[in-house]
Parts: sequence; structure tokens; C-alpha cells
Amino acid sequence: MGNRKLSLPVFLAIAGFATAAISNTEKYSSHWALMSDAYQRVDDILSSGGGAEALDQLNSEMAQLRDACDALSEKRQNAACHEDVRRLLSIATFNADPDDPNRNKFFPTHIPDFVSPEMREIMINWTPNWLTGSWEGYPDPTDYGAWQSLHDELIDPMEAAGKQLLTTLDLTTEVQEHGGVRTVMIKPSENRHPGKVLLHLHGGAFYGNTPETTFDRTAPLASIMGIDIISVDYKLMPAPDWDILDQRDQVIDVFDALTSDGGDYAPEDVGIFGCSAGGGLVAMSTNEMSHRGGALPAAVVMQSPQTDFSFNSDSTWTLRYHDPRTNVDHLVDSVWPMLGVVGDKVQDPRYSTVYDNFEGRDFPPTMVQVGTKEIQMSDGIRMYGVLRSAGHEAELDAHDAMQHCFHGHWGTPEAAEAVRRVAEFFEVHLIAE
Repeated sequence: MGNRKLSLPVFLAIAGFATAAISNTEKYSSHWALMSDAYQRVDDILSSGGGAEALDQLNSEMAQLRDACDALSEKRQNAACHEDVRRLLSIATFNADPDDPNRNKFFPTHIPDFVSPEMREIMINWTPNWLTGSWEGYPDPTDYGAWQSLHDELIDPMEAAGKQLLTTLDLTTEVQEHGGVRTVMIKPSENRHPGKVLLHLHGGAFYGNTPETTFDRTAPLASIMGIDIISVDYKLMPAPDWDILDQRDQVIDVFDALTSDGGDYAPEDVGIFGCSAGGGLVAMSTNEMSHRGGALPAAVVMQSPQTDFSFNSDSTWTLRYHDPRTNVDHLVDSVWPMLGVVGDKVQDPRYSTVYDNFEGRDFPPTMVQVGTKEIQMSDGIRMYGVLRSAGHEAELDAHDAMQHCFHGHWGTPEAAEAVRRVAEFFEVHLIAE
């Protein structure tokens, strides 16, 4: 859909179409269902190329669309529905030039000219799941089976892509167990740093992904550095009687097993990294190890980290409609309640690491890597700031116009540069030490 040639009249037809599609709001259980249906019907109209509406009709129908949002039974969803409707209608004017290559037609965030053709193709064709006709919203926070089914739907294609990448980069894998936790070691054909290892914590909002679905985050780094990477298969949420802190403790269990008496590595021979939820777990686990006063990894890389569950960070709101991979309302309404990070927990520094006091204790040299088009950008900047203010060695690596965990789009120049910088950081703080 991203490359379809569109005329302004066709886009203006969205307003009249969307009104017709959602005028009968009784059948919609939430604004997610309402907007999902609206976007699907928009796609139908764009595919057929039908319809034309005047600009004055666009303005007159906005009131009807707002009424449709107000009619939703869940009143707390009204404001978010209003904002989504505003964005839906803005597509008409935002995409006035049908030949502009710098637009995602269904997620109209600007893509600067300096973005590579490879990354641009990904960005203009990215369609968030909540804008597809099949989207019915996240499961009930307590419905473990439904969350597991949602996760399982994505596993096979992601694992297949990961296996192909391993073959391309001449890497092998080995399933291991450390500290009672399943892990997967990614091994380069030539290990240039025997005795050193990287510990990887995958992302996936704490409920999704596995080491096998995230080889795009580990394989390139293992290949570039010529180093073994151990990816932790921590237990996913939701789970009865479990908490994100249990995931954190599994990470620490793996680190302790690797570095304790009888382990294969000394603490100073281990680096740790991860993106998104993985970046958050890097922060949580390293912070807890710091509080305990024991051994610490040699170096830490937090990529697009979740460090504030209270959503006080600036980019959470200023970029909420520019990050095509993360929806704030979905996180607040569904994911956070499922994780159990609600109430006082959202500013508890054991979860929201950025609220902790890092003065007077040890902490490893840390790189924070973010893109400027992601809602977690400010989480990362703030984490960098509190570490620097406490006197710790920290480096902020920001990439303009890049979305959440962009380094995973291997094959793009932007991802290659991001991985190169991470490799350079570990070369200095892990390999050279």
C-alpha cells in the first residue's frame, strides 16, 4: 500500500467513508475495533480508487466522527479515539502529493531525504497491526492463553528469517542452560575473542519473542565482532505468580552462573545488551547487581530501553504518532496491566530504573542507543543523564529519524552503522580491558 499512487480527491474521500463506516457505533466494543474497521474500509476505497469529496465536506464530517467516538461505552477511550480520528482525517492533506516518496500512507510520519533507500522502503511500507482490518485489540490482561496465542502467531516466520540470517553470516547456535535458565549461544565461525562473551536480552514488551526470533539483533554483532553471544530465554509474561522482577532475576542467575566459581568467564569478560524490553531488563538487572554490591559486567548497552513505566518521558507523548512500532494507548490499556506494572510500581526504581539514585555505588560503562522517532527516546536520554550525573561513564548514541529498535533491520546502512557503534563500544570496554 505504501507505493500506491493516490490522488488528493481519493484521500478526501476517506472522511466521508470513515463517517459512514463508524456512524453505527453500537457494534464496536472499543475504539480499537472502530478504528480498525475504519482503516480496513479506507484500504478498500484506496484499492478501488473510488470516490471524491470536497474539502468543506471533510470539515463538516469531523463533528460526526467525534460523535462516534463519544458514543463508545468505555468513556476512558474517548480522548484516544478523538486523536486517532484526527490522524485518520489528516492523512488527506498530509499526503496531498501522491508522488512524494517520503510518506507512509497509513502512518504519515515524515521520512527525511537522508534516510537510505533500504530503510525508507521499510518505513513507507510498515503498517502497524492496529491499523489492519484483522486487529481486534490485545487480549484481556489476565488471559494467558490468548496472549500466548498472539505470541505464537508470529513465531514461525520470525524464526525462519532468523535461520536464514545465521546461514548468510556463517553462524551456528547451541542451546545451553545456565543458572537453571534456557539460553541460546550464537557462535561465529571464527571466535576472535575466546574467553569473552556478550549476554543478550531480547525485546518483545516482556511477553513476546525468544532468542530464536531475535537473531536479527544478535547475529550481525556476533559476526562483526567475532564473539560468542548468549541470548537469554527468560520466562515470558503473563504467568501466574510471576513478575517482571522474576525475569530480571533470571538474567542475574545466568550472569552469576557464567561468572561464579566453576563458570566459564570472569565478570570483567562479560558484556550485556538488549533492545526495548530487553534494554529495560539490562537496566533492571545491572542496577540490581549494582545495589547488591557484587560482581558487575564489564560494559552495558541499552538500546531503545524502557526505563520509565509511568510514561513521564517527553517523547512518549510528542512522538506517540510518529513511532510506527509502539502505541502508547495499547501499552497503558492492555500491556502494562497484563505485566502488573500499575499503581505505585510505575515509579518504583526496581522497575522504572531511571528513578533510582546511582550515586555512591559502582556501575559499568554504559552506552544508550536510541532513534529520534521512537517514544522510548526520552527514556534513553534520561537514563544516560542520571548515570552521567552520578559520575558514571555513559555514552548517548542517537540516530536521527530512526524508529524503535531500528538496528534490527539488517541489510540497511542505518542498522549496519548502529551495530558497528555497539561493536566499537564493546571493543573498548570489554575486549581491550
